[in-house]
Amino acid sequence: MTPSLSRPKSRTFPLAAKDGERLLRVLAESQLIRRHVELLLWLQGEIQQFLPHQILISAWGDFPKRNLKVDVISGLPGVRTGQLAHCGIDSFLKELFARWVDAGRKPLVVPAAHAFKEFGSCSCAAHNSLRGLRSVLVHGVRDERGCYDSLYIALHSRSLTRGQPRDRANYLVDLLVTQIDAAFRRVAASRFAETTAEKLGGDWLDVSPREHEVLDAMCKGKTNAEIGRALNISPFTVKNHVRRILKKLGCGNRAHAAAKYSQAPQEARKAPQEAREAPQEAREAHAEIAQQANASPPGWLA
Repeated sequence: MTPSLSRPKSRTFPLAAKDGERLLRVLAESQLIRRHVELLLWLQGEIQQFLPHQILISAWGDFPKRNLKVDVISGLPGVRTGQLAHCGIDSFLKELFARWVDAGRKPLVVPAAHAFKEFGSCSCAAHNSLRGLRSVLVHGVRDERGCYDSLYIALHSRSLTRGQPRDRANYLVDLLVTQIDAAFRRVAASRFAETTAEKLGGDWLDVSPREHEVLDAMCKGKTNAEIGRALNISPFTVKNHVRRILKKLGCGNRAHAAAKYSQAPQEARKAPQEAREAPQEAREAHAEIAQQANASPPGWLA
């Protein structure tokens, strides 16, 4: 006798027509993501109506052995993959992973005080921004074929679930994290996912794009006044930049800093140019995503 096949029962939750259309757009646009900047724009778009977050941390690998890779998506200043990879958040990730597993691998809201107890005392911009957030939502995806987990941590300064019924909130989080995981898998990991400052030949992750510009001018032997005129800032501001640069790089004078910068790996030195080009690339990608989504909607949207 052939056993009958039946689909497992699942709860459904009604959505207003406007929210339903918005959710379908979110799902459709996720299929178009191929670049990191497209992922950023998608996560900062309409998905925020269902899963609001100011920072999204993606971590994958062997959590028990802390052999992890990390990618961070955020519009907050200073909250970047490179900075967190430089400072290290493995204990934080392992703690949240353990809590998620104990909760049956279901969406989990963790009180900020508990989430950040393994955070350490780092005072960088990324860690300070994380400590200022009060809502932490944890969910993940288990890859049974590869035998590893991908964990996603959404953080916000206000409630992430907006007072929704728990079952409804969990349903939406589970649906969206599945799409987020698929989108992340289509994008190459950040080059800083497991990079340390030592591998880059110095503390270049702490040097801002403006400070890179000042360093570049210092290498050319320009004075503070000349640098100020070229960058349209005052000599006093240039002096402050130089002071911070020397402190960050552990150099005693301008010549030492210029020499260290000249010897730095090319990959590290091109970072400020990438930062300046990112906004334009993002605007172009946003237009491309919107155009493709409107021109070629999936069958159920037609």
